[in-house]
Amino acid sequence: MKNPACALHNKKEVFSPIFCISLNKLDDFLQDSIYFRDVKARTRSPSLRFGESENGEEKIYAFDKFSMHHDYVINDSLGKRFVEITNDNNEIHSTGNVVPGAMTVSKIILPLEILIPELEISNINVKFTNRSLYGEKTRNIFSFQFTSNEYIQIEVNTIQLQKTVARALITGKINTDKSLDIKVKEEDVNETNLNVLREYFDTLAIESEAYLQKDDYRDYTYPLSYISALPSAEIVKQMEGEGGMINVLRMNFGNVERIPIIDAKGPEVKLARARERTTFNKIITEIITNLVTYYHGLAIVNPVAEFRGNTIL
Repeated sequence: MKNPACALHNKKEVFSPIFCISLNKLDDFLQDSIYFRDVKARTRSPSLRFGESENGEEKIYAFDKFSMHHDYVINDSLGKRFVEITNDNNEIHSTGNVVPGAMTVSKIILPLEILIPELEISNINVKFTNRSLYGEKTRNIFSFQFTSNEYIQIEVNTIQLQKTVARALITGKINTDKSLDIKVKEEDVNETNLNVLREYFDTLAIESEAYLQKDDYRDYTYPLSYISALPSAEIVKQMEGEGGMINVLRMNFGNVERIPIIDAKGPEVKLARARERTTFNKIITEIITNLVTYYHGLAIVNPVAEFRGNTIL
């Protein structure tokens, strides 16, 4: 089902892109720079076209593969506030100079959730190769490829100081029919957790309204970027000492059912260790609310210390 708001109009034809991005949303990235590159820009069939929707809103229309560059800097004050919000007690983030891996993941996923709300992310796979430092310019290079008009694969390369600090592979599909999205009444929203979420957006220097306000409704569900940030803190809690450095984080969101911001506890992380290894710790994760399991994941952690949890899978 095509989204009429994402049709590109001119005097003679109506073009149907795979999705579109509102240029106004770029202003919601308060300290960052985002720009797009199209290797087919000078051909007769470019991947990206600029135009206006029926209501006059300026948009970028995507028809084929392209890349997006996202430049940002994370200062230590925002990083330290981020670990307070996510309850990450790893001292290398709070007193040291190392950007939390969960923050790097958030900077990868959240721009996609804001700029392309039609994107339903089904899986993410992030591999960390170096540490990212506070105060240094960082660049995420997103490479978009389409296997059809619905299914999308995005490769992300995170670079700092001319070194790759993380690589990510994200898969999902474009769904323009949002009629089945969870609609939460404002009076049912847990204000405490909503305020925590607003602070989470603040630490990433992104306007919270960019996520909360969709085209025709208020989205009171947790973004997948926030969900993906939670396992790291819980792993630190469950491990002796610092808990090591996460090498790989994988999240499987399945049908991408979102968790509403209504429960006082909010999303919780359940961990279990896979069979014991001497070279690394393989941790199975689940995101739950009450007795409902929403998402599954996996983390591979360097064996700096022993896992406290008793469950072995």
